[in-house]
Amino acid sequence: MLKRIVEIIVGIAIVICLIVYYGDGKSPSQLLIWRILSVKTLQFITWIALFLLASRLVFGKYKDHSKYFYNLFVKMFGDPKKGK
Repeated sequence: MLKRIVEIIVGIAIVICLIVYYGDGKSPSQLLIWRILSVKTLQFITWIALFLLASRLVFGKYKDHSKYFYNLFVKMFGDPKKGK
């Protein structure tokens, strides 16, 4: 339950950063997310997310696949339940 509450709070914080504009006298208004994160930081986060996604797809558990991919695997390799 605590994990879900933290996920909701982080999601709300990200949405606020994506919506809210911030500006001062020196520079014009920009999204708050660009003030918090630099381009290098966003690039690093994107690489980590892509690496985690790729590792999940390659090394994921058998039951992790969605219904579409499960049906695709059944078409390619046959039904695993029939082999048992």
